[in-house]
Amino acid sequence: MDIISEILETDRLAEEKIKKAYEQKAQLEQQTDEQIQQLKKDAVEKTESIREKLSLRTKAEIQEQTEKAEKEEKERIARLDELYSTKHRKWEKAICEKIISNY
Repeated sequence: MDIISEILETDRLAEEKIKKAYEQKAQLEQQTDEQIQQLKKDAVEKTESIREKLSLRTKAEIQEQTEKAEKEEKERIARLDELYSTKHRKWEKAICEKIISNY
């Protein structure tokens, strides 16, 4: 009977070890899943952060280019106004002369 008891005890210990191994496996799988989810979350957050920075930089560049274009347009209009103020009488006279000379 002593050998049978030892065999039963060994079998019981083996079952406990197997049970613990399955529990550890399940725990490791859960930890792995949690780590995967955290990595995905971190990647999404980092991607969103980069997207936001690029968006802000793009908006700033667009604003800068718009302001530059508006400034250049105002300068061109000012030059045209100045040119018109100094030469419009000469142009009007030349146009009138051409009209009269063609008749």
